[in-house]
Order: sequence, then structure tokens, then C-alpha cells
Amino acid sequence: MESRHAEVTKALIKEITTGLYPIGSSLPGELELAEIYGVSRGTIRTALARIEELGMVSRKKRAGTRVEAVAPRSSDYRSQLSTINELVQYGKDTERTVHAAREIVMDLALAEKTGCQPGTRWLDISTSRKNPEHPDRLLSWSNIYVPAADGELIKSRLKSTDDLVYDLVAQTTGRVVKEVRQSIRAVGVPKELAPLLGTSPEAHALEFVRQYIDQSDSMFEVAVSIHPADRFTYFTVLRRQTE
Repeated sequence: MESRHAEVTKALIKEITTGLYPIGSSLPGELELAEIYGVSRGTIRTALARIEELGMVSRKKRAGTRVEAVAPRSSDYRSQLSTINELVQYGKDTERTVHAAREIVMDLALAEKTGCQPGTRWLDISTSRKNPEHPDRLLSWSNIYVPAADGELIKSRLKSTDDLVYDLVAQTTGRVVKEVRQSIRAVGVPKELAPLLGTSPEAHALEFVRQYIDQSDSMFEVAVSIHPADRFTYFTVLRRQTE
């Protein structure tokens, strides 16, 4: 269960991003916010500090809390920026198809792979991507998992927008991506996916597991993607850090 300050942080971010508090406006005072959300003044201060760290508000004595931006500033993502931009660019350069969305209960095997708690309820979103230059075959297949409560809020929009799933969750819940944890391993194409990907079972592939962490350090999305080896290259540049 989320802490009260995490819940308030998400609620305030959502109200800022949806325009209830536009840029240049002031948020209600701490005492008023505490009354609105039914929490202590200390909880409000913690929530406002989190939002200030994201660059969305500024706070000054006797001047209150002023809205500065409707999205986190890019400098807050500096250490993770290449990873997040990489995901966004991949989304722009490929065509997504949403095939199905169904609620599931995490079993032990899937929980171990995704890092989710066994027995918890998630929305399982099955998607594929194509390279527009090679529309005759799929580039990858993904199963994207979001908490069932968040899934209910975005389910109706999945097929009507090209927005990435974590963006849809952010727009509806106030969650902000703090970091993305990624693991990559060599696997064989699962038997049930081979016909969809147009390859033979157990053909060489890369499996990506990405965990999306929000501003309260809660995992709110996991994506498990299979990329046949003949259609995907993961390229990185490593530079020596100078003293």
C-alpha cells in the first residue's frame, strides 16, 4: 500500500498536468491542502518537496507554492535520460498494434520474471511492433503489465492513441517515471509466439524486461518484449569517465 504522501504527490501532479493549476498559478496553502486531502501538514510538505524536486513547482517563504511546469524537467532524468529517450524514439520509429488487454493474477513463474508480487492483479496488454520499412513481418512482441486499478483507467484508450503505456498511466494517475530498470538476455522464441513472429520455435531472440518506477519508488509497469535476433540490434556506447 502506498504512503499517504505518495498518494498526495500523485494527486497534485495529476491536477497540475491536467490544468487545474496552470503554470504561474499558486497552489493552495499547506493548511488548506491538508484539509482538502485529509492528511497532516507534514504529509503535505513531503509531497510538495517531491514535486519541487521534479521542477514542477517552486516554493518561497510568504510567497507560497508556484506552478513552474506541467511536466518534470529534463535535468531530473539526466542519469536515466538516454534510456527513457531511447524508449520514446523506439515508439516513434515503429508501428504498434494492441492485440488484447485482459486482467490476470500474477502466478509464481511470471512474478519471478517481472518482479511483481505473486497473487496481485495486473492488466496484461499484448502488443506487437512493425518496422514501417518491413511491414510484412513483426519486429517484436510485448506483454505489458500495469496494476489492475491503473489498467481500468487506460484500457479504453489503448487502441485509439499511439502514446506509450507509461505515458497513459502518467496522464491518468499522476505517476511520473523516476527510472527504468532494464535487463536483457538471450532466449529462444516461445513456442506460442513463433507463428505470430513468423519464425521457428526456439529461434534466437533477445528478451527485454523493463520495470518502470515512479516518484514514490513503486513499480507501476513491467514490459516483457521478445525481439527475434535477425530483426533487432541493441547498440550502446561506453565512454571512460575522467576524474
